[in-house]
Amino acid sequence: MTMRLQEVHPALVHYPIAFLSLAVGADTLGKLTGSRTLLGTGKLGIALTAATGALAGVFGLIAQEEVELKSKRADDMLVTHRTLNVGFVSLATAMAISRARKHKPSFRYLALGFASMGAVAYSAYLGGKMVYEHGVGVAAADGIAEGHGPELRWDRADELKEHALQDVRQGLRHAAQTVAEGKFVPALREEVQPTMPRAADGPQP
Repeated sequence: MTMRLQEVHPALVHYPIAFLSLAVGADTLGKLTGSRTLLGTGKLGIALTAATGALAGVFGLIAQEEVELKSKRADDMLVTHRTLNVGFVSLATAMAISRARKHKPSFRYLALGFASMGAVAYSAYLGGKMVYEHGVGVAAADGIAEGHGPELRWDRADELKEHALQDVRQGLRHAAQTVAEGKFVPALREEVQPTMPRAADGPQP
C-alpha cells in the first residue's frame, strides 16, 4: 500500500501533539518535584514540538491543495484548522525559545502549554471532521482534487518535489487571500453564534 502526498500531513500531526503533552507534563512534574531529568525532558520536548509542528504545517499546506472541498462548511473547517495550527506552531516556537533560557518553567508558561493542548485538540477534531463527515482527501468520496493525490514513489521523486513545492506556494497564496478577506476561524464563529429566529418568520405557535 503506497502513501499519497496528501496523507503525509495526518501521519505527521501526531508528533507535535505527543511532544506537547510530554513537554507540558514533564515540566509540570519537574517544577513540582525539582527533578532535573523531568525539567530537561520538558525543555527538549517543547523544542521537538515546535520543530515537528512546523514540518506538519508545511505538509498541511500541501494537503490543502491536494484535496477537494465540496461544501462551504468543509472550507470553513479547513480555514479554521489552518489558522489554529499556524497559531500553535508560532506559540510553540516562542515557548521553545523562552524555555531554552530558563531552568524551570513559569506558571504562565505552563498555563499557555495547557491552553495550547486544548486548542490543538479542537484543531485535530476539525481535521477528523473534514475527513469523516465531508470526505476531504478521501478518494472514494471524490475528496481529492483532479490531477492531485500522487503516490509517494522513489521513481517519481523529482516530480513529487515539484508538485509539493507548487502546493506550498499555492497554499501560502490561498492562506494570504483568506486573511485578506478577514476569514480566520469561520467554523468556530459559526458554532458559537446563537441561532436567532428571523423576523419574517413571525411568532411561533
